Amino acid sequence: MVDATWAGTPARAPMRVLIVGCGAVVEEYQGPSAMEAERMGLLKVVGLVDRSEERLARCSKLFPQARCFTDVETSCDADLALIATPARSHFPLASSLLRRGQHLLIEKPVCATTADVRALQAQADAASRVLAVGHFRRFFPALEAVRAMIANGTWGAVRRIVADEGGLFRWPAASAGFFTREEGGGGVTLDIGIHMLEILISWMGEPELLSYADDAMGGVEINSQARLRWKNGAEGHIRLSWDVALANRYRIEFEHATVTWRTGQATDLLLEIEGMPDPQLLSCRQRHGQGAEYALPTHGYLGAFTAQWADVAEAVASGRAPRVGTTTAGAALSLVEAMYAGRQLLDMPHLSDAQRQRAVELSGVN
Repeated sequence: MVDATWAGTPARAPMRVLIVGCGAVVEEYQGPSAMEAERMGLLKVVGLVDRSEERLARCSKLFPQARCFTDVETSCDADLALIATPARSHFPLASSLLRRGQHLLIEKPVCATTADVRALQAQADAASRVLAVGHFRRFFPALEAVRAMIANGTWGAVRRIVADEGGLFRWPAASAGFFTREEGGGGVTLDIGIHMLEILISWMGEPELLSYADDAMGGVEINSQARLRWKNGAEGHIRLSWDVALANRYRIEFEHATVTWRTGQATDLLLEIEGMPDPQLLSCRQRHGQGAEYALPTHGYLGAFTAQWADVAEAVASGRAPRVGTTTAGAALSLVEAMYAGRQLLDMPHLSDAQRQRAVELSGVN
């Protein structure tokens, strides 16, 4: 399975793109994938914006023809802007760019609050502009295959989803503000968890939050866990970490089979079918010709970012909605807000009684 909309080079003129924020995600993924989209004739990066001259210099090596700016208000005109700055800055930047008539692709989380999300979507609707959200994993063929299995009832109803993700934080070039609530907005739940929750919501709809706990003691959380329940009775158990090596897998337990997805695997799934003695490895393929035996591998990790660029370009050109908009992205953010509002202190048995009491005081929970 692969989104075929980006398979060829379009006849229309490439979109002019302004990249706002030249940090780690642009250096590592959005930038290289935009270069590939440029090669395909989908877009042309015409401007780069960042307050740091050093980050601008690094990013300009990817796009030597782009003009560099330290302020968005003085930046060049464009058709589409990518906003890849800390979450607290998304709403004012996006509002300014919408007033200039630009379509938007905003890195997750789309805004700092769901109130901002609603206001921003209203502005985009009024201006007839596309508002897409950078949940790139939605372009993994493996996750689209799981969505189809759930929607079609291939293995019966989902009974339980167990998902954990995390390990030692190694994100390159992350700024100090990333680790503060004032600028970043939260810790591992907002960073990794927002991806996880958006995926689960795209599969199953919005769940009820049964419980949430984390280890934040006046700062951002490093570890967290939660229990969810969907309308059909299916339960979700999630665990996230920035410092513990977890299994990094999503297990979707259907009535008649269990499907496992390993995080970072763009195409592969493990399938355990009721009554079958051995698990089966599924590898999503792109059909070539009439025979499935000639199917070709689909795109990988970086290809998902390129497919995201292609999806947004097609949405702008055709007037359709992007694959990932504020419906699921906003619902995921709303769920994170509910988690933070009802948070409990994570059980940490390694703490002494005195340390736990101090942890409770710092955390602000009972």
